[in-house]
Amino acid sequence: MSDTIAPTPQGYRIPEEPKDLQTGHLGRTQLISLSLASFVPAVGMALVPMLMFSAAGVQAWPSALLSMFAVICVGVAVISFARRFVASGSLYSYIGEAFGPWARYLTAAGLFTGFVVQVAAIAGIIGIFTGSFLTSLGIDNALELGPQSIIYVGAIGIGAFVAIRGLDTSVRVAVALAFVSIPLMVLITIASGVHTGLDLSEQLDFSSFSLNGTLQGVAGGAAFLVGFESCTSLAAETRDPKRNVPLAVMSVPVLLGVVYLGCTIIQTPGLAAASDALSDGVSPPAALAVEAGLPSAVATATDLVLAIATFASMIGFLNYGARFAMTLGLDGLLPARSSAIHSRYHSPYIAIGILSVAGFLLMSSLVLVSGTVTTAYNAIATLCVYAWIPPYLLIAAGAIALSLKQGRFSLKIAGAAVLGGVAMGWVYINGIINPPPAPLDAMSWVVVVVIVLMLAIFGLTSRAGRSRLLTDQTTGGSDDTDL
Repeated sequence: MSDTIAPTPQGYRIPEEPKDLQTGHLGRTQLISLSLASFVPAVGMALVPMLMFSAAGVQAWPSALLSMFAVICVGVAVISFARRFVASGSLYSYIGEAFGPWARYLTAAGLFTGFVVQVAAIAGIIGIFTGSFLTSLGIDNALELGPQSIIYVGAIGIGAFVAIRGLDTSVRVAVALAFVSIPLMVLITIASGVHTGLDLSEQLDFSSFSLNGTLQGVAGGAAFLVGFESCTSLAAETRDPKRNVPLAVMSVPVLLGVVYLGCTIIQTPGLAAASDALSDGVSPPAALAVEAGLPSAVATATDLVLAIATFASMIGFLNYGARFAMTLGLDGLLPARSSAIHSRYHSPYIAIGILSVAGFLLMSSLVLVSGTVTTAYNAIATLCVYAWIPPYLLIAAGAIALSLKQGRFSLKIAGAAVLGGVAMGWVYINGIINPPPAPLDAMSWVVVVVIVLMLAIFGLTSRAGRSRLLTDQTTGGSDDTDL
């Protein structure tokens, strides 16, 4: 990681970058396309309006607007680092430039938890859509643990295989899967809006406005935007990263935030009309399709199309998370083998394997404990948001600290960082003050326990990791192997 402007805190050692990645390989269009595809716009179009509507009722659009605004503010803080530093460790690499080792440890604990949870959550989404499709074909046990575990193995396994094959393959497959599914959700959204109308008089009537419901909706919206900065882990493999990475980072909250806001406004009347079907467990896009009078085949096909599209997110986050985990391996916080780079595909294949196994075990365990796939997914989605909050709070504070150290204080960056940090912090606090139903309410303390556990592990292994790093730098040795 390099920068010629910012001073480095005393005692902070800049993490080493791997030499076997394809430096400067990705172009701007590839990076932005993968960044957007990783969030599977069609799935967000299908589920974000429902999450907003469930929490805030007919006045759901303020939740979508606020979640977009909060994430954009955090994004301003993130790109203040991305414009200066090139690294594979995402926020973990950035935050040390502002606060030093202690902040890196806390950020590492939150992000490692977050990436494992993200892989599990994506597997859960694929399981829900695939299970719903199989149920429509008469397979009654498709949402039970046994079949779901098989789906998770397939989903994570295919995603890992593509990720190991390298960034070129990952970009082609992920973008194709993500964007081919968009026309179907555009059709359902427009059909729903035409059938029910926008009913703006009720959506803009704040006489029944609920602040608590709106804030809970913000948390739901954040679940589909959290991790938006993960493409920063590809900076070392991107051409002109100090220009292109910030564009890719902000493309997610700006472009997808606007899309989700528009879909929320258009779909809310249809969701209200389809409340009975939603209560019976019909997926939101299928319920909207039926309510709008579309052929039943459209509703049936929707679940399968969205399940396939979600593989784009699995591929994207296995790439992002593996490069972050690889950096932890280089820095001694994870086993040395986790930093191994495939000699042919130039991918961190061991780190991909670690995230894949951990994600599968987590999702399967939660289904076993909670008893239902939907409950397990809702819990893990909440945990995912909470895991990212400490890194976001740190990066917001770090952006202000960095500008002060440079003697170039920016009111724009400071204002955005404060607003973004307050908004994300309040998402967590509101979950404690106004807890959601069990078991989601337990996630506020589960995330604390997991992060503390990760900090303890990193603390125990960091000294051995530093010794190994010094040995590697001295001998120039490498243990990279081929599959």
